[in-house]
Amino acid sequence: MLRKYSILTAAMKLKIVCSISIFMLLAACGPKAGPSTAPPSGRWTGDYGPNAERRDPITLDLKWDNTTLRGTVQAGTRSLDVTQAVFKPEMSAINIQFDAQANGRTVHYVVDGKIEGNKMAGTWSHDGEQGDFQLTRQ
Repeated sequence: MLRKYSILTAAMKLKIVCSISIFMLLAACGPKAGPSTAPPSGRWTGDYGPNAERRDPITLDLKWDNTTLRGTVQAGTRSLDVTQAVFKPEMSAINIQFDAQANGRTVHYVVDGKIEGNKMAGTWSHDGEQGDFQLTRQ
């Protein structure tokens, strides 16, 4: 009788482990946000910085006009017009450039990112400085 009970207990444990494994496999195979070919119009908010400890909030307002991308970067109290913007839908790639004034001189920013669903992430650089950013479309 004891042997029969331990066999049933082992079988039940095996069923539970298999059920959990199948559930986890199905959850991992579920749909994920993929590359976006939709125009990147809208308000994007998030943060940027040179590392994980130094982050600042940023907002990016973009407008897609057939083949032209225009926008404004809002960092702190500054509102900066995008001087050049390119969106490549087939690659979900975006390149944005803008200028800011700092200590009496012009600083030229170059931003490269990828869009996946309502998320945009990538890198920025200016004058040898670089970092990353993460934005979410509102």
